[in-house]
Amino acid sequence: MGAAARRCLAGLTQDECDGASVIRRRCAVHLAIPAVAGLLSWVLSAGAPAQTAAGSQASPSPSPSPAAGPADPCTTLLAVVQRPTVATSVCALKKREAVVESGYTDTVMTGAGNGVNVNYPQSVVRVGTDVRNLEVQAVPPSYERSTSGAPTDGVSDAGFGLKYEIGYTSKASYGVNFLATVPTGSSTFTSGAPTYTGNVNLTYTLNSEFGLASTISFQSLATREGAGTVARVGAFVPTLVLTAAVPGNSQLFAEIASFSHAAVGQPSRVLYDGGFQKQISTHVLIDLEAGLAPAPVNGQRQHYIGFGISVGNL
Repeated sequence: MGAAARRCLAGLTQDECDGASVIRRRCAVHLAIPAVAGLLSWVLSAGAPAQTAAGSQASPSPSPSPAAGPADPCTTLLAVVQRPTVATSVCALKKREAVVESGYTDTVMTGAGNGVNVNYPQSVVRVGTDVRNLEVQAVPPSYERSTSGAPTDGVSDAGFGLKYEIGYTSKASYGVNFLATVPTGSSTFTSGAPTYTGNVNLTYTLNSEFGLASTISFQSLATREGAGTVARVGAFVPTLVLTAAVPGNSQLFAEIASFSHAAVGQPSRVLYDGGFQKQISTHVLIDLEAGLAPAPVNGQRQHYIGFGISVGNL
């Protein structure tokens, strides 16, 4: 979060509900269904390419050659899908691979400006390119409804991005990605100016069951103020995720994310979240998640629940 201008649920403050949401990586279902449905149809009809078992080695060369290197860790949806964490997965899609990630989040705000913010379907469309380990991403607008103050609904800003998987070893993998949003949303939910996010993504395998992941994020956030002016602030967002493999192509995760600025004009905030992911087939993965920001920011606390589905042709 999915999922940087990704899925910064920690930034759903009163000001954002009334003026500038930081959830910029989702798309409204009534706007995105035609595009997403078309891509899903192509994905499911493309057929999954043959895969080797995890940990298998490449076929031997006809002539003597050095021993094969470590197996590619980015061959399953469970490894590739970005949602639902704030952290971004390292894995980039390969040529002719495509993934659509979608979900729903219900965030409850207590204290000052109490209310509920609903956001869906949070879709991110990801497609591999001819350039090795480089993918492009499209993030259409997300539908949002807030009951903080007068009930308001609309769509957030659209976005686009690039992701590059730099490399991997038998234990670690590393890469980068970039995301930008443009002010295309409704007046209540737009930032009023472009926003930018640059991430460094890392993973490390502890053993056959446990792993660590982290995203070091640098963000340039914006919000529209009165008289047409726009205020900006830079934010530093480090995250740490612990994953635990469980039977049935599934994993549990627990994450902590620290935001140097929850939003423009807002102080820092720490978010704790956790959940469950299960790959139910070669093409489909589902997730459940919950999180909370227990420390009050301007007298407001937050907690949320959500779920999602991702479909791809890996």
